[in-house]
Parts: sequence; structure tokens; C-alpha cells
Amino acid sequence: MKKLTKIIAGTVLVCGIGVGTYTYVENTPSAFAAKNVISEKQAKDIALEKTKGGTVTEMELDRDGLKDKYEIEVLNGDKEYDLDIVAETGKVSKVEEGMKDQDDNDNDDDNDNGVDEKESSERDDQIDPSKIKITAEQAQSIALKKVSGTVKEMSLDDDYVYEFEIQKNGKDIDVNVDAVTGEVIVDQNDND
Repeated sequence: MKKLTKIIAGTVLVCGIGVGTYTYVENTPSAFAAKNVISEKQAKDIALEKTKGGTVTEMELDRDGLKDKYEIEVLNGDKEYDLDIVAETGKVSKVEEGMKDQDDNDNDDDNDNGVDEKESSERDDQIDPSKIKITAEQAQSIALKKVSGTVKEMSLDDDYVYEFEIQKNGKDIDVNVDAVTGEVIVDQNDND
């Protein structure tokens, strides 16, 4: 009887570890790549079609409940779009449209009289799409040549630098690609 109890307890323990490992692997960002989802390029194309062109300034593959989605920001002229695209189907599930840098204009440049001293087009923190020489796709290709892995996040900052977070061997590595020159900087010390 004791032998049978030990066998049953051992089986329960092994099954519990297996289920726990499966659950962990299924919920990690690297597992996104193994599932049947549309490619990053397809997601970008869908977003740019929905916004009638523009520049992708940020992109991330994320999980929303039990579904994977691409969160994409697009800058088109004086408008900024936030889109969610269902990764399995390519369906656009959310589109938010706003004026470029609307959140940054909250009295940043006001003087004591409440009068804006600068026009928003003169602000230093706005991205001018005409200055960008390297596309997001080209920048990603450059980044992945330096660090092969899975792109978890991509954004374009106001210094015209694409910032990539690439997962390789369980570690997140930051890779920056200059949007004008294509120059690459890899942060090897990032071990989050």
C-alpha cells in the first residue's frame, strides 16, 4: 500500500510540474513567435493601410487576455494613430486618432500669462517624417543582423532613433538604430 501511495504521489508531482511548465511557456513573449500569427510586416501593412500611409513609430506584440495583438502607433502628417491588430486574424480591433503630440502640449511652453510662446510645429520633441531615411523594416533588419532573436518591442523616439527590445536566450537586449544614418548601438549590459 505504501508503494502504491508513493507511485501515485510521484505521478501527481511530475504531472503538476509538466502543467506548470506548459503554462509558463505558453504565456511568455517568445511563445508568440511559435504560434500562428501574422508577421510584423503584415501588421505594419494593415496599420498603414488603415491610416492611409504614415510612419510606424512604435510596435509591440502583446497579449490581451487570451489573445495576442500588435499594438502599433503611426504618425501621419499632423495626426497620430494608436491601433490594435489581432495577431491571429489581422483584424483591426482598435483605432484611436489624435493630433500629433497632443499629450505633450499640456502647458509645457506656457509663460506666466498662459500664452503659448512657441507654435507646436517648432517643438523639439516632434518627429518630422521627411528626416527619416531608414524605414522601420530596414531598421529591424539591421538590428536583427547585430543581435539575432525575437523582437519584443520597437519604437521611434524623437531623436530619430529606432529602439528595439530583442529577446535572445531568455535575455532582453536593447538595440538602437539611427533612423537617419542606420548606425547601430547594442546595449549588452541589459539583462532584465
